[in-house]
Amino acid sequence: MPKLIPTQTRLIAVAVFDGVQGLDVFGPLDAFDAANGFVAASYRLELWSLHGNVVRTESGLRLVADHALGARRRADTLILPGGSGARSIVLSHKMQRTLAGVANRSRRLVSVCTGAFLACRIVPSGTRVATHWKYVEDLRHRFPAHRSDGDSLYLRDGRLWSSAGVTAGIDLALKLIADDLGESIAVACARQLVVHYHRAGNQAQFSEPLQLQQRSAGEFGKLLAWMIGHPQEDMSVHALAERAGVSPRHLTRRFSAAFGESPGKFAERLRLDHARSLLARGIRVEGAARAAGFGSADTFRRAFERRFSVAPSAYRRRFSDAHS
Repeated sequence: MPKLIPTQTRLIAVAVFDGVQGLDVFGPLDAFDAANGFVAASYRLELWSLHGNVVRTESGLRLVADHALGARRRADTLILPGGSGARSIVLSHKMQRTLAGVANRSRRLVSVCTGAFLACRIVPSGTRVATHWKYVEDLRHRFPAHRSDGDSLYLRDGRLWSSAGVTAGIDLALKLIADDLGESIAVACARQLVVHYHRAGNQAQFSEPLQLQQRSAGEFGKLLAWMIGHPQEDMSVHALAERAGVSPRHLTRRFSAAFGESPGKFAERLRLDHARSLLARGIRVEGAARAAGFGSADTFRRAFERRFSVAPSAYRRRFSDAHS
Protein backbone atom coordinates (compact mmCIF):
# COMPACT_ATOMS: atom_id res chain seq x y z
CA MET A 1 0.00 0.00 0.00
CA PRO A 2 1.53 3.38 -1.00
CA LYS A 3 2.03 5.94 1.75
CA LEU A 4 -0.71 8.56 1.74
CA ILE A 5 -0.67 12.19 2.83
CA PRO A 6 -2.79 13.02 5.91
CA THR A 7 -5.22 15.89 6.08
CA GLN A 8 -4.13 16.59 9.67
CA THR A 9 -1.88 15.32 12.42
CA ARG A 10 -3.68 14.17 15.57
CA LEU A 11 -2.00 14.20 18.97
CA ILE A 12 -2.43 10.94 20.88
CA ALA A 13 -1.45 11.45 24.52
CA VAL A 14 -1.20 8.65 27.07
CA ALA A 15 -1.38 9.56 30.77
CA VAL A 16 1.25 7.53 32.63
CA PHE A 17 1.86 6.92 36.33
CA ASP A 18 3.64 4.50 38.64
CA GLY A 19 2.14 1.04 38.32
CA VAL A 20 0.89 1.50 34.76
CA GLN A 21 0.42 -1.64 32.64
CA GLY A 22 3.02 -1.48 29.88
CA LEU A 23 0.91 -3.19 27.21
CA ASP A 24 -1.96 -0.79 27.87
CA VAL A 25 0.44 2.00 26.88
CA PHE A 26 2.37 0.48 24.02
CA GLY A 27 -0.32 -1.69 22.44
CA PRO A 28 -2.49 1.25 21.33
CA LEU A 29 0.54 3.46 20.60
CA ASP A 30 2.07 0.82 18.32
CA ALA A 31 -1.23 0.59 16.45
CA PHE A 32 -1.32 4.36 15.90
CA ASP A 33 2.35 4.31 14.92
CA ALA A 34 1.62 1.58 12.37
CA ALA A 35 -0.94 3.91 10.81
CA ASN A 36 1.80 6.51 10.36
CA GLY A 37 3.52 4.01 8.09
CA PHE A 38 0.57 4.09 5.72
CA VAL A 39 -0.60 7.69 6.10
CA ALA A 40 2.46 9.72 7.01
CA ALA A 41 2.31 11.91 10.12
CA SER A 42 -1.30 11.02 10.90
CA TYR A 43 -0.51 10.81 14.60
CA ARG A 44 1.92 12.39 17.03
CA LEU A 45 2.45 10.20 20.08
CA GLU A 46 3.31 11.51 23.55
CA LEU A 47 3.42 10.36 27.18
CA TRP A 48 2.03 12.76 29.78
CA SER A 49 2.92 11.98 33.38
CA LEU A 50 0.51 12.42 36.27
CA HIS A 51 3.46 12.76 38.66
CA GLY A 52 7.17 13.12 37.94
CA ASN A 53 9.08 12.83 34.68
CA VAL A 54 9.93 9.14 35.19
CA VAL A 55 7.37 6.47 36.11
CA ARG A 56 7.71 2.73 36.61
CA THR A 57 5.43 0.21 34.95
CA GLU A 58 3.98 -2.77 36.80
CA SER A 59 6.89 -4.86 35.50
CA GLY A 60 9.44 -2.37 36.83
CA LEU A 61 10.45 -0.76 33.54
CA ARG A 62 11.02 2.99 33.59
CA LEU A 63 9.19 5.33 31.25
CA VAL A 64 10.33 8.89 30.61
CA ALA A 65 7.39 11.17 29.95
CA ASP A 66 7.43 13.84 27.27
CA HIS A 67 5.53 16.28 29.49
CA ALA A 68 3.78 16.57 32.80
CA LEU A 69 0.00 16.63 32.56
CA GLY A 70 -0.82 20.32 32.82
CA ALA A 71 -3.96 22.42 32.78
CA ARG A 72 -3.10 23.86 29.36
CA ARG A 73 -2.48 20.54 27.65
CA ARG A 74 -4.75 19.65 24.75
CA ALA A 75 -4.86 16.38 22.82
CA ASP A 76 -6.99 14.97 20.07
CA THR A 77 -7.20 11.69 22.01
CA LEU A 78 -6.32 11.24 25.68
CA ILE A 79 -5.71 7.63 26.71
CA LEU A 80 -5.98 6.44 30.31
CA PRO A 81 -4.20 3.08 30.57
CA GLY A 82 -4.73 0.54 33.32
CA GLY A 83 -2.56 -1.28 35.80
CA SER A 84 -2.36 -1.58 39.56
CA GLY A 85 -1.51 2.12 39.70
CA ALA A 86 -4.78 3.08 38.04
CA ARG A 87 -6.70 1.27 40.76
CA SER A 88 -4.69 2.67 43.67
CA ILE A 89 -3.44 6.09 42.57
CA VAL A 90 -4.22 9.02 44.87
CA LEU A 91 -4.96 12.19 42.93
CA SER A 92 -5.01 15.58 44.57
CA HIS A 93 -8.11 17.67 43.96
CA LYS A 94 -6.02 19.91 41.74
CA MET A 95 -4.71 17.01 39.64
CA GLN A 96 -8.19 15.52 39.28
CA ARG A 97 -9.54 18.88 38.07
CA THR A 98 -6.60 19.15 35.68
CA LEU A 99 -7.19 15.64 34.33
CA ALA A 100 -10.90 16.36 33.89
CA GLY A 101 -10.15 19.63 32.12
CA VAL A 102 -7.69 18.02 29.70
CA ALA A 103 -10.15 15.20 29.04
CA ASN A 104 -12.96 17.67 28.33
CA ARG A 105 -10.79 19.52 25.81
CA SER A 106 -9.87 16.30 24.01
CA ARG A 107 -11.96 15.11 21.08
CA ARG A 108 -11.86 11.58 22.49
CA LEU A 109 -11.24 10.16 25.93
CA VAL A 110 -10.12 6.52 25.95
CA SER A 111 -9.69 4.14 28.86
CA VAL A 112 -7.91 0.81 28.50
CA CYS A 113 -8.56 -2.05 30.92
CA THR A 114 -8.49 -0.71 34.50
CA GLY A 115 -7.90 2.78 33.20
CA ALA A 116 -11.67 2.73 33.75
CA PHE A 117 -10.96 3.47 37.42
CA LEU A 118 -9.44 6.79 36.36
CA ALA A 119 -12.11 7.49 33.76
CA CYS A 120 -14.91 7.02 36.29
CA ARG A 121 -13.48 9.87 38.36
CA ILE A 122 -13.95 12.39 35.58
CA VAL A 123 -16.89 11.29 33.39
CA PRO A 124 -20.56 12.01 34.18
CA SER A 125 -22.57 9.68 36.39
CA GLY A 126 -24.43 7.05 34.43
CA THR A 127 -21.69 6.68 31.83
CA ARG A 128 -21.25 3.13 30.58
CA VAL A 129 -17.64 1.99 31.02
CA ALA A 130 -15.97 -1.25 29.91
CA THR A 131 -13.16 -2.84 31.88
CA HIS A 132 -11.39 -6.17 32.38
CA TRP A 133 -13.83 -8.88 33.52
CA LYS A 134 -11.65 -9.58 36.58
CA TYR A 135 -12.13 -6.06 37.96
CA VAL A 136 -15.69 -5.22 36.95
CA GLU A 137 -17.19 -6.00 40.36
CA ASP A 138 -14.62 -3.78 42.08
CA LEU A 139 -15.42 -1.01 39.59
CA ARG A 140 -19.14 -1.36 40.30
CA HIS A 141 -18.52 -1.24 44.03
CA ARG A 142 -16.32 1.85 43.89
CA PHE A 143 -18.33 3.74 41.27
CA PRO A 144 -21.97 2.63 41.67
CA ALA A 145 -23.26 5.68 39.79
CA HIS A 146 -21.65 4.42 36.56
CA ARG A 147 -22.66 1.45 34.41
CA SER A 148 -19.73 -0.97 34.55
CA ASP A 149 -19.42 -3.48 31.69
CA GLY A 150 -17.28 -6.60 32.02
CA ASP A 151 -18.55 -8.28 28.84
CA SER A 152 -17.76 -6.00 25.88
CA LEU A 153 -14.36 -5.83 24.21
CA TYR A 154 -14.85 -2.10 23.85
CA LEU A 155 -17.68 0.38 23.73
CA ARG A 156 -18.49 4.05 23.32
CA ASP A 157 -20.67 6.20 25.53
CA GLY A 158 -20.60 9.85 24.53
CA ARG A 159 -17.00 11.05 24.26
CA LEU A 160 -15.64 8.11 26.25
CA TRP A 161 -14.34 5.04 24.51
CA SER A 162 -13.44 2.24 26.93
CA SER A 163 -12.00 -1.23 26.42
CA ALA A 164 -11.53 -4.49 28.26
CA GLY A 165 -8.19 -5.90 29.34
CA VAL A 166 -4.81 -5.39 27.71
CA THR A 167 -4.99 -6.58 24.07
CA ALA A 168 -8.54 -5.23 23.71
CA GLY A 169 -6.87 -1.82 23.79
CA ILE A 170 -5.35 -2.71 20.42
CA ASP A 171 -8.78 -3.67 19.08
CA LEU A 172 -10.09 -0.29 20.17
CA ALA A 173 -7.13 1.58 18.69
CA LEU A 174 -7.76 -0.14 15.34
CA LYS A 175 -11.39 0.96 15.53
CA LEU A 176 -10.33 4.57 16.15
CA ILE A 177 -7.87 4.38 13.25
CA ALA A 178 -10.68 3.10 11.03
CA ASP A 179 -12.84 6.05 12.09
CA ASP A 180 -10.01 8.51 11.37
CA LEU A 181 -8.37 7.08 8.26
CA GLY A 182 -10.69 4.42 6.87
CA GLU A 183 -11.10 0.71 7.39
CA SER A 184 -8.52 -0.27 4.76
CA ILE A 185 -5.80 1.51 6.75
CA ALA A 186 -6.92 -0.18 9.97
CA VAL A 187 -6.83 -3.58 8.27
CA ALA A 188 -3.32 -2.86 6.98
CA CYS A 189 -2.25 -1.90 10.51
CA ALA A 190 -3.68 -5.14 11.90
CA ARG A 191 -1.74 -7.14 9.33
CA GLN A 192 1.46 -5.34 10.21
CA LEU A 193 0.89 -5.98 13.92
CA VAL A 194 -0.06 -9.61 13.17
CA VAL A 195 -3.39 -9.31 14.96
CA HIS A 196 -6.88 -10.11 13.72
CA TYR A 197 -9.00 -7.27 12.46
CA HIS A 198 -12.40 -8.77 13.10
CA ARG A 199 -13.16 -8.42 16.80
CA ALA A 200 -16.04 -5.97 16.98
CA GLY A 201 -16.67 -4.10 20.19
CA ASN A 202 -19.91 -5.94 20.88
CA GLN A 203 -18.13 -9.28 20.90
CA ALA A 204 -17.76 -10.74 24.38
CA GLN A 205 -14.41 -10.71 26.19
CA PHE A 206 -14.68 -14.51 26.12
CA SER A 207 -15.72 -16.45 23.04
CA GLU A 208 -18.61 -18.86 23.49
CA PRO A 209 -16.32 -21.91 23.95
CA LEU A 210 -14.25 -20.14 26.59
CA GLN A 211 -17.37 -19.10 28.47
CA LEU A 212 -18.61 -22.67 28.35
CA GLN A 213 -15.32 -24.02 29.65
CA GLN A 214 -15.65 -21.70 32.63
CA ARG A 215 -18.98 -23.35 33.44
CA SER A 216 -18.32 -26.96 32.43
CA ALA A 217 -16.90 -28.47 35.61
CA GLY A 218 -20.25 -29.86 36.79
CA GLU A 219 -22.54 -32.65 35.66
CA PHE A 220 -22.13 -31.94 31.95
CA GLY A 221 -18.39 -31.23 31.84
CA LYS A 222 -17.45 -34.11 29.54
CA LEU A 223 -20.48 -33.58 27.32
CA LEU A 224 -19.71 -29.88 26.87
CA ALA A 225 -16.07 -30.63 26.07
CA TRP A 226 -17.24 -33.02 23.35
CA MET A 227 -19.76 -30.50 21.97
CA ILE A 228 -17.14 -27.76 21.79
CA GLY A 229 -14.73 -30.05 19.94
CA HIS A 230 -17.31 -31.56 17.54
CA PRO A 231 -19.70 -28.81 16.37
CA GLN A 232 -20.40 -30.66 13.12
CA GLU A 233 -21.69 -33.83 14.82
CA ASP A 234 -25.27 -34.84 15.62
CA MET A 235 -26.42 -32.78 18.62
CA SER A 236 -30.03 -33.80 18.74
CA VAL A 237 -31.43 -34.32 22.24
CA HIS A 238 -31.49 -38.09 21.76
CA ALA A 239 -27.88 -38.17 20.53
CA LEU A 240 -26.66 -36.00 23.40
CA ALA A 241 -28.64 -38.00 25.96
CA GLU A 242 -27.16 -41.24 24.68
CA ARG A 243 -23.66 -39.79 24.89
CA ALA A 244 -24.31 -38.56 28.45
CA GLY A 245 -25.85 -41.87 29.47
CA VAL A 246 -29.18 -40.39 30.59
CA SER A 247 -32.70 -40.21 29.23
CA PRO A 248 -33.64 -37.35 26.87
CA ARG A 249 -36.12 -36.08 29.45
CA HIS A 250 -33.48 -36.04 32.21
CA LEU A 251 -30.94 -34.33 29.94
CA THR A 252 -33.39 -31.61 28.91
CA ARG A 253 -34.49 -30.91 32.49
CA ARG A 254 -31.01 -30.85 34.04
CA PHE A 255 -29.35 -29.08 31.12
CA SER A 256 -31.99 -26.35 31.05
CA ALA A 257 -31.62 -25.85 34.80
CA ALA A 258 -27.85 -25.53 34.49
CA PHE A 259 -27.65 -23.31 31.40
CA GLY A 260 -31.02 -21.58 31.18
CA GLU A 261 -31.97 -23.00 27.79
CA SER A 262 -32.65 -26.30 26.07
CA PRO A 263 -29.83 -28.47 24.69
CA GLY A 264 -31.02 -27.69 21.17
CA LYS A 265 -30.83 -23.91 21.61
CA PHE A 266 -27.51 -24.27 23.35
CA ALA A 267 -26.08 -26.40 20.53
CA GLU A 268 -27.23 -23.84 17.95
CA ARG A 269 -25.46 -21.02 19.79
CA LEU A 270 -22.31 -23.11 19.97
CA ARG A 271 -22.43 -23.88 16.27
CA LEU A 272 -23.08 -20.28 15.32
CA ASP A 273 -20.13 -19.08 17.38
CA HIS A 274 -17.91 -21.65 15.64
CA ALA A 275 -19.24 -20.61 12.24
CA ARG A 276 -18.64 -16.95 13.04
CA SER A 277 -14.97 -17.67 13.80
CA LEU A 278 -14.65 -19.52 10.49
CA LEU A 279 -16.18 -16.63 8.55
CA ALA A 280 -13.75 -14.23 10.22
CA ARG A 281 -10.91 -16.42 8.95
CA GLY A 282 -12.22 -16.12 5.39
CA ILE A 283 -14.09 -19.43 5.07
CA ARG A 284 -16.97 -19.13 2.63
CA VAL A 285 -20.55 -19.26 3.88
CA GLU A 286 -21.27 -22.76 2.56
CA GLY A 287 -18.07 -24.16 4.07
CA ALA A 288 -18.75 -22.53 7.43
CA ALA A 289 -22.29 -23.94 7.41
CA ARG A 290 -21.04 -27.49 6.79
CA ALA A 291 -18.23 -27.25 9.34
CA ALA A 292 -20.66 -26.00 11.97
CA GLY A 293 -23.08 -28.87 11.42
CA PHE A 294 -25.94 -27.05 9.68
CA GLY A 295 -27.99 -29.13 7.26
CA SER A 296 -28.10 -26.44 4.59
CA ALA A 297 -26.65 -23.02 3.87
CA ASP A 298 -30.15 -21.52 3.91
CA THR A 299 -30.84 -22.85 7.41
CA PHE A 300 -27.48 -21.50 8.51
CA ARG A 301 -28.15 -18.05 7.01
CA ARG A 302 -31.49 -17.73 8.77
CA ALA A 303 -30.05 -18.82 12.13
CA PHE A 304 -27.02 -16.52 11.74
CA GLU A 305 -29.14 -13.47 10.91
CA ARG A 306 -31.50 -14.24 13.79
CA ARG A 307 -28.58 -14.40 16.25
CA PHE A 308 -26.28 -11.64 15.00
CA SER A 309 -28.64 -9.38 12.99
CA VAL A 310 -26.34 -9.53 9.97
CA ALA A 311 -26.06 -11.89 7.00
CA PRO A 312 -23.08 -14.31 7.21
CA SER A 313 -21.77 -13.06 3.86
CA ALA A 314 -21.80 -9.47 5.16
CA TYR A 315 -20.09 -10.56 8.38
CA ARG A 316 -17.36 -12.29 6.35
CA ARG A 317 -16.80 -9.20 4.19
CA ARG A 318 -16.55 -6.94 7.21
CA PHE A 319 -14.38 -8.98 9.56
CA SER A 320 -12.27 -11.14 7.28
CA ASP A 321 -9.14 -10.24 5.32
CA ALA A 322 -10.48 -12.47 2.51
CA HIS A 323 -12.76 -10.45 0.24
CA SER A 324 -12.87 -12.66 -2.83
